Amino acid sequence: MWTDDLRATGVVSSNEDFYNVIQYGDILETVGNASEQHGLDVEGTVSVSPTAHKMSAKLDFDQTVYASQDDPIDLGLKIRTGHSGFHALKYDIGAERQVCSNGMMAFISDLHFEQTHGEPFQPGKAYQAVDAVVESPAEIEHRLAEAQNRELLNQDEALLVLMDTEIDRYLEQPVPDLLNALHSEVDNPEKPSLWETYNAGTRALTHYTRDVPEYDLDQGFERLSQLLENDASEIPDPENIGKRAVDRRSQQLIEQEDTNPYWEGEVETLRELRQAHQLQV
Repeated sequence: MWTDDLRATGVVSSNEDFYNVIQYGDILETVGNASEQHGLDVEGTVSVSPTAHKMSAKLDFDQTVYASQDDPIDLGLKIRTGHSGFHALKYDIGAERQVCSNGMMAFISDLHFEQTHGEPFQPGKAYQAVDAVVESPAEIEHRLAEAQNRELLNQDEALLVLMDTEIDRYLEQPVPDLLNALHSEVDNPEKPSLWETYNAGTRALTHYTRDVPEYDLDQGFERLSQLLENDASEIPDPENIGKRAVDRRSQQLIEQEDTNPYWEGEVETLRELRQAHQLQV
């Protein structure tokens, strides 16, 4: 595989029956051609790992949807691929909230397209991905509106839910950073919605990380997308999400003796949340 500056990353496989090298330039050129068919004026950024074995691209389609009247979101496409032997070529919805520049991605599986390196590059997937994002603003707005009507028990549970997504690995000060993000995004700490909780997570990943490359942060954004979609491609039940996070954190404190509480009084908070969820105390 060759990068634009003519660096070779090495031979991944010499047998195309098992592995096909897909040039990053071919992917981006094809997406550009698909965008031109819609008359889109596309801007974006491309991030490549130092060894060129990972690539992440974020493209802005100059299309806007609204989570609410005061919350415009710019739509685009997120592209991820690599040549480590484990990466497929993936296309997902990519978006950015205008009010705070929070990044968003991969929260509607119907707008996800991918291919493995076991097959040659399929330009049709790129065209499908661009078509899907461009033609789905009503579906996107409906999804985001639904998420605003699903509420967790309180802000403590929202913090536990965010920690349960494991995005803390990208943050220097996970609990303080997520608490600051929740404070910025949640209107009523007694009734944080899934939408507000998701936004707190994206705020933390967008603004509170340092020296974390885009191709690594993509995994965090993908983990957060579970707050806006479950395995049935529907908005999750906040009770199920909250109960799972509370139960997992309780077990962690019980089974791992060297685990420190996230905050003073967390054990008592977990006991109260377990009672609210009718879990055995």
